Amino acid sequence: MTSTAGPPQPKTIALFAVQAFLLALLIGWWPTPRALYPPLLRAQAEPLLAAATHDSLTLRPAEPTLEGADTVMEAREAGLPKPRWRAELSFLRLGWWPTAVLAALVLATPMSGRRRALALLAGVLWINAYVLMRLFAEVAYADYEALRPGAESVGVAHALLRSGAEILEANVVLVAVVLLAWVALARPAQGLDTRSLRRLLPARAG
Repeated sequence: MTSTAGPPQPKTIALFAVQAFLLALLIGWWPTPRALYPPLLRAQAEPLLAAATHDSLTLRPAEPTLEGADTVMEAREAGLPKPRWRAELSFLRLGWWPTAVLAALVLATPMSGRRRALALLAGVLWINAYVLMRLFAEVAYADYEALRPGAESVGVAHALLRSGAEILEANVVLVAVVLLAWVALARPAQGLDTRSLRRLLPARAG
């Protein structure tokens, strides 16, 4: 007498949430990749930004006295002793923690090993693309401001650049970027039991 195993049961939302939370903390505070992330991102972003802006733009480690910042971005002009503008950034907040959370969501979602590996790779590229977009917006806005020092508003271009930089910097946008990548790459509806969530939705009339 033989028995065949049925299809695997979907993971409950509660178990998924606990696993994703613990994995996010474990990955996020993992010392070695956490320490390597800012210099690796600086090495990747600096030539791209410099080539796109045609400027002497540098990304370097922040001074230990700068709280909450691990990177300093500066734009210099020949013959000037001081940078035209300077921005203090946290690559850990902008890129590392979103990457850790997205990796945790993917690892906690039931799927095949091959699909999980591809989702992790695509997720890292997705977050890196977002960080680069955020840096390009910062450079564009800082350059525009440096050309018109002291001006509170100089028209539509100024408003658009400022709004774009502020939107990309908002935490809610960062959360949306991570969740959108998770849904698109991991397809959680296929491996998670969402019945408990559906019960919270209002019943249809009729």
